Amino acid sequence: MANALVWLRRDLRLADNSALQAALDAGYSPMLVYIHATEEEKPWQPGAASLAWLHYSLQSLKKSIEEKGGRLIIRSGKSLAEL
Repeated sequence: MANALVWLRRDLRLADNSALQAALDAGYSPMLVYIHATEEEKPWQPGAASLAWLHYSLQSLKKSIEEKGGRLIIRSGKSLAEL
């Protein structure tokens, strides 16, 4: 089965995720990726509370994906280089 890259950015949910659903509908095995690219978030930089929320949200999402037999790849850095 061919893979499809599903790049999760601000939409950290599995239910009602149009990119994920499109990959599944097309018969692809989705590769879920999240890249924490702080330099690309300017001029808005997240504060401590936002970063804590992001950390726990990603851990919860990762657990949900693993329970379904998948994997969430989490990286930090420049998006293009990480992709």
